[in-house]
Amino acid sequence: MKNMKSMKNIKYGAVVLSLIVLISSCAKVDSEFRTKSTSNKLRTLMVTFADGTGGYKPDEAEPYPANLTIEIPWYYPDGSLTQTSLDSLFLTATLPNSAYMSPALGIQNLTSAKVFTVTAQNGAQNKYTITAVRKRSSKTDIKSFKLNEANIDGVIINNKVIIPYTAVDISHQTATVELAYYAKISPDPTVARDYTHPVAFTVTADDGTTVVDTVRIGIPVKVAQGFASVKKLWSKSAGDLQFVDYQNISIAVSGDYFVLPFSNEWDGGSAAKYYDKKTGNYAGDLNVTGIGGLYAVANDSKGNIVGINNIYAGDNVRLFRWNNVTSAPQPLARSSDWSSVGSTFYGRKLSVFGDLDGDAVIMTTTDGAPMGGANRILRWTIKSGVLVSQDPESMVYPKDWGYVAKAVPAGPKQTDNFFVCSNLPIFMDYINGSSNSLIASFSSNYLASMRDATPALTYFEFNTGKYTAIVDGGSYSSAMHIFNVTDPGKIPTPAGSTDAYKAFHVFDGESDYIACPSPNWNITAEVAVGPVSSNGFTMDVYFLTTNGGITVYELSCIDASKFN
Repeated sequence: MKNMKSMKNIKYGAVVLSLIVLISSCAKVDSEFRTKSTSNKLRTLMVTFADGTGGYKPDEAEPYPANLTIEIPWYYPDGSLTQTSLDSLFLTATLPNSAYMSPALGIQNLTSAKVFTVTAQNGAQNKYTITAVRKRSSKTDIKSFKLNEANIDGVIINNKVIIPYTAVDISHQTATVELAYYAKISPDPTVARDYTHPVAFTVTADDGTTVVDTVRIGIPVKVAQGFASVKKLWSKSAGDLQFVDYQNISIAVSGDYFVLPFSNEWDGGSAAKYYDKKTGNYAGDLNVTGIGGLYAVANDSKGNIVGINNIYAGDNVRLFRWNNVTSAPQPLARSSDWSSVGSTFYGRKLSVFGDLDGDAVIMTTTDGAPMGGANRILRWTIKSGVLVSQDPESMVYPKDWGYVAKAVPAGPKQTDNFFVCSNLPIFMDYINGSSNSLIASFSSNYLASMRDATPALTYFEFNTGKYTAIVDGGSYSSAMHIFNVTDPGKIPTPAGSTDAYKAFHVFDGESDYIACPSPNWNITAEVAVGPVSSNGFTMDVYFLTTNGGITVYELSCIDASKFN
């Protein structure tokens, strides 16, 4: 969003000019009123390879101790046999204002431990010894387990594989097993076995770690509501995904893939790629024929993709639809004029709830009033697979936001409630969809320690629970958190150690932040959710940080302590 950066430069330039005028008008500042910063703590350290691929954090959590260890995988990329080296690693981190690091970050040889000194403005020093170590994989995960002849998929629960009860004879079955990279399994699952009784397998990781997994008949049991566990499936850096600075601001999930637009409103044109959702590997280019200025994308509950153009496309407000990542785009909506957006920028955020072939609501926003925008929410409604109107409803929101806000439907009908998330200033509101009146707002201290902005809020439902995934964003790093909003009365709950807050703040992703080697000055990010698995036990959440990368989590509603 180049225009955003330009405005910031103008604003900061004005501040600097004002300070110069102020200082020049004063004879002298008395020394006893001069205060120099004492801040010298390192934050959000990340290490990549010299080409920007990979992305590794210290083993130690923040606030960092004096000695930090960075584990670098033995092989890279995952699944290859290409060995890594420690002699040319790229270090980035967040430093306090006015502090400096010696030696400077950037490309470093970490074949031996190295001492870095952070010096505050007042001269106070803080030393960090950073050690990088190559480490073979310790992963012993069974990712999937299938009985071939019976065509039955097992359900994986920690170190158990549950074969659902069946009338099919499973007394003589071979199995296909997908393991973590570099792991081995014994005995050989391709040899036929009797699975009417428990069968034990030993999985050995590349570093020699062993785990015994037992395959047995049973029925997994769900927790009463929501999810019971969160598992990180994978994480890819901006370098791994070949991000272009400031272009990757939205994400959609469709079938076995996720979609990333590469969008620049100031360059025009349209481009989007899709990636294998299991590995994060590039798989192809999305067909964008006939679309001018594709900006943001989102997905419905069935994996249909919706995209929106931007004002520089000069084609009124347009929505497009893809049934899957290999289909051609279909026109979905085109406004009759610019009145719905007040001729200002729109489409930085897009959200969908429901099924485009059934009932669904699609929402986007314009830029905010302080930036000369219209401060509007746009809403399209689909009933029984038919768009109600080519022109969206256009609502002026009573609170002002800056450039970026997101409106998120919490139901598939026109009168269903919705959320509004403002990046700057920070606020998150829950709105009555019938009256457009405020139901509840998140507390101003919904997190104990916050970054600079809230660039994304996504609403989803799982196992009868209702949730919002929210990004706590900054220029150098962002983290995702999940809140239980099943009871809207809990939405204003402030941060703290109370049982009420623990029940509200159900996933804390602070220690799993995504760092940005190239600063994300616009502070943009997004969250997307994939459909619930066919067995109803899992769903995936995709956390994107512009200039930073993507992390994918699997939510599971299986009670690991029970099965029948």
